[in-house]
Amino acid sequence: MMNTFKVDETNLIEEFDAQFEHQFGFLKKKFESRRIHCYPANSGEDVQDIINQFIFNREYIKEISFSDSVTLYQLGIFDYIRNKYGESHSINEPLERSDSGHYKVYGVNPKGRMNLPFEEWKKKHELWYDNVRKSLLSDLLIIGANAITLNGEIVSVDGLGNRVSGMIFGPRHVICVVGKNKIVTNLESAVDRVHNIAAPLNYIRHAKKHYTKHEVLPCVKTGKCLKCSNPESACMNTVVVRGQIHHHADRIHLIVVNQNLGF
Repeated sequence: MMNTFKVDETNLIEEFDAQFEHQFGFLKKKFESRRIHCYPANSGEDVQDIINQFIFNREYIKEISFSDSVTLYQLGIFDYIRNKYGESHSINEPLERSDSGHYKVYGVNPKGRMNLPFEEWKKKHELWYDNVRKSLLSDLLIIGANAITLNGEIVSVDGLGNRVSGMIFGPRHVICVVGKNKIVTNLESAVDRVHNIAAPLNYIRHAKKHYTKHEVLPCVKTGKCLKCSNPESACMNTVVVRGQIHHHADRIHLIVVNQNLGF
């Protein structure tokens, strides 16, 4: 009796996994030829294991810091690091949010506004800013990025500049975590992705969750970048990391996750 079966054309897991395997193999060769270590991951647990091994192999790591990242939220990395290393390491998370969506240093405030006298707000703002600066001298900075190219480049756009400056210099080590949706062909497509996909979505996120004024930006209103210089825009600093010099060969480590993560 002849066996019969039906191909499920709606199940594309194998196809997407094969594409990721091919792309990652190419990325790994490119990045590691430029002294940026590259690791594949399929889940948040995989990312946690890579970070744990990284810290275990470097006992001198005592201070861990973060930059803001939707990808890290989605993978549960913020909570995981706090719970696992909170007692044994110094954790500096200046961009941590309170339940009301404001920076945690300001406390819990009414939805949509900051209910603090100006002088108190000013003191807390200075403390917040000092903590952001201190994160640039940590032993390990864990961050995301806006795009990575098949040419072996990490591309990020930043307003305040703490994320991109930390990528370049300051922290002893950097672990950068990105989803496979951040993979693009070249620098031009990376910048286009940042300005027309990542930035508008992130502005909408901040407006809805953190009560900012980003909804006034042209890209939010029109759906495309108009190369504005609006003071609310975070598209002020663009950094392209093409590699590391020889004595920074253990500095940047890139984890590419086989999931669509972040913007």
